[in-house]
Amino acid sequence: MLFKPSSIGKRKLSDKELEQDVNTCEKIGPAGIGAEAIYLNSFYISRRYYAVWEDVSRVYKQVAMSKGGFTGIGAFGAMSYLVVELKDGTQKRCNFKYEHDVDRMLARIEDAFPGIPTHSKAAEAKLKEAARKEAQRYKDEISPTAEQTVSRLEQAIDYLEDDAELYRNLSYTAGKMRVQQMVSPGRRALGVGIFVVAIAALIATLPAYLKGYGWWMYLLLFGGAFLVFSLSGNLVPIGRNSMKKIKEEWDSAVKGSEDYISTEKHFPVPARYAHPIVLKRMIRVIKEGRAETASEALDVVKEDLKALNKSVTVSQEEYDEVVAVKPMFLVSDYE
Repeated sequence: MLFKPSSIGKRKLSDKELEQDVNTCEKIGPAGIGAEAIYLNSFYISRRYYAVWEDVSRVYKQVAMSKGGFTGIGAFGAMSYLVVELKDGTQKRCNFKYEHDVDRMLARIEDAFPGIPTHSKAAEAKLKEAARKEAQRYKDEISPTAEQTVSRLEQAIDYLEDDAELYRNLSYTAGKMRVQQMVSPGRRALGVGIFVVAIAALIATLPAYLKGYGWWMYLLLFGGAFLVFSLSGNLVPIGRNSMKKIKEEWDSAVKGSEDYISTEKHFPVPARYAHPIVLKRMIRVIKEGRAETASEALDVVKEDLKALNKSVTVSQEEYDEVVAVKPMFLVSDYE
């Protein structure tokens, strides 16, 4: 191995075990999930550290928001981290470029290692309290029609969970598409301008070097830095950041969802909204007495999501749900 991961826990793998595990681990963003250990990134290097699963006590997501974000306002501007807590009390926090990758990591850990909690202790307490308050909003009794609808929605959730990657991909591609839709023409022009300047600086580096100009290295450094900046900001519409490519990915995700739910008669939501979180929110709406049928519940969910904007205060749990599903409704114009 060119860069052998370093252990952050008490237990260590032998060189042979480590090489085999890191080479076969499931790579998600800059991290990885192996049979023997979880692999974590440093700021610059992917899978730079590891901790064997026996040393891990819990793994969870942490979101750092911009000013105002900690009040719940402006819920869509955030930086995501994966936090790994070890049994000796130490922590390792790793930054991720895409929140979707953090969610995928946690989902895979829940599947493969169900004994490892995927929420912080504080979050677990808040979830229990939120569940208690939510139950208080439910009606003591709902109609037989509503009960049948809830049962049908619960079955649909189980069906979607059998191929979770489909709905995760639906959420992820919708999020990418929404990000590009939200980029203003001015910001786009700025990103393209920086990209063009970076390319010009890099091209000018070679003749400057050949002519012996001492400032050729500055062209190289600044050109490279500007290039990375413009590309990392997703402002340059080329490659996978082009709207055409992102639209193709979204259409492909919807098609995959359509093919999957087509085997189920009268699936309760359209394929573009086939996500467990959508169905769970529909169940809550019905238990609160605000709807009885699936179509009525979906309409209420749409109205609830429309009402959530950056002036609305939300909990962390609400934030997680909204970020996962609202882009699917936005790119579909709530149809």
